[in-house]
Amino acid sequence: MPVVSDVDRRVAASLRRTGLAHNNSTLVVGVSGGADSSALLYSLNHIRQSCGIILHVAHLNHDFRGEEADEDARFVEAMAQTLGLPVTVEKRDPIAYQKEQGISSFEQGAREMRYEFMATVAQRIGATAVAVGHTSDDLAETVLLHILRGAALPGMRGMTEIAPWPWPTGLASPLLFRPLLEVTKAETVEYCRELDREYRQDSGNYLFRFTRNRVRRELMPLLAAEYNPRVQDALVRLAQTSSLELDYLEKELERLWPAIHVSPPQDNGKGVQGARVTLSREALRDLHPALRPMALRRAYIAVNGDPRRLRESHLRAMSDLVSGQKPRASLDLPRNTIFQMTPTETSLGPDAIQGQTPFPDLNSFHELTTSEAPGSRQVCNAGNWNVTLEVIPSGTLANLAPPDAFTAYLEPKALGSSLAVRTRHDGDRFQPLGMARGKKLKDFFIDAKVPVQWRNNIPLVVSERGIAWVVGYRIAEWAKVPDGLAPEGNILRVSFDRAD
Repeated sequence: MPVVSDVDRRVAASLRRTGLAHNNSTLVVGVSGGADSSALLYSLNHIRQSCGIILHVAHLNHDFRGEEADEDARFVEAMAQTLGLPVTVEKRDPIAYQKEQGISSFEQGAREMRYEFMATVAQRIGATAVAVGHTSDDLAETVLLHILRGAALPGMRGMTEIAPWPWPTGLASPLLFRPLLEVTKAETVEYCRELDREYRQDSGNYLFRFTRNRVRRELMPLLAAEYNPRVQDALVRLAQTSSLELDYLEKELERLWPAIHVSPPQDNGKGVQGARVTLSREALRDLHPALRPMALRRAYIAVNGDPRRLRESHLRAMSDLVSGQKPRASLDLPRNTIFQMTPTETSLGPDAIQGQTPFPDLNSFHELTTSEAPGSRQVCNAGNWNVTLEVIPSGTLANLAPPDAFTAYLEPKALGSSLAVRTRHDGDRFQPLGMARGKKLKDFFIDAKVPVQWRNNIPLVVSERGIAWVVGYRIAEWAKVPDGLAPEGNILRVSFDRAD
């Protein structure tokens, strides 16, 4: 059938540009039933013989709109049957998926679930790509959302016509195909009307609790009315320009990567994810400031498989440390990833030396049983630790073995009546021995060069007054045994031994 409409011409041109035309490529078409995805399906079906493609319809029933969602599923199934196309329809619960995956955003969880479903369908039937109905409106909204969130150049690119599969990450196939990025939503609606075809209205698109809906229904119309009537075109041009510039920078980074990349990822038996990547600090420092964050982002992706949860603030912090004067530093990154820097190297990876830590998991808060009776000795269990508390006469202090990293002598009166063991909390402060004032516990850890991956496990002996002892490092100034203590006074000796 000849290509006649403007939408058909643009979809056919997209198929040719991406190499999907004229080779019997099988495409899964993700169809929600709305005007955009319906127009996409009608157009692909219209040109499938002339472009040499095979189609399979896929619809995921996001089971949170009740009967309306069920009606959407029935509509898509009937549409596919009318066109004589095979169809896969499934129902899944996005709220349950969100909870299972520990995702805070409903929108992100629903998106991941949707892509996971389409990837499964594509792999089952051997499809080359999955076609989705993202339009130029969607592209403009995505770029604007990324601007609002402070994204850098990768965020300005928004969506591309053909892209690697977004979720689950690391899939060699299918590809993600967006042939409508040069078509507006108004044009998809008009196309359906020209064909005298119906489409569904998704009430979820009007729920203002979703950020994209607020951008679509409030912010974009406001910008068009008050600032630039062609704001959508301007955002699309920004995306296109950013894509070209980013493509150049990525090629330049690829050229320089052998000099930056010190060692290949060390596979931990889980594929790419879990690898540790080491980079040359000198080579990173010599990079143009536009390329340095991209190199660090590439290393993070090599460790985790994708850049989810990595923010521009993380990239700026790492880049500033690399170019700064500190010889050593470390940062906690999302997804249990550690950035570590020495005078010559930087590395990103999981807790590679967790098995070597002298601090086993503490698990929770543990109260310690204390006594004021001289000579008393009590052993308390605190997770993977056995904590021994002994009350000894101060007159014997000179004859006792000096304290080590896991033994401390403390002043019982300074501690008060309650004592416990826990790990660090946000906002903790500590007055190290020898200091007149307290400081943030985080700053103490940095000054003491405590490895980042140890800090969440280090036991803290705490009383009503605060942290009396950072086990393994230092006691508090206020908890020390004072000079000139009367011989008849008492001292509390606290010892930590691993229970395992």
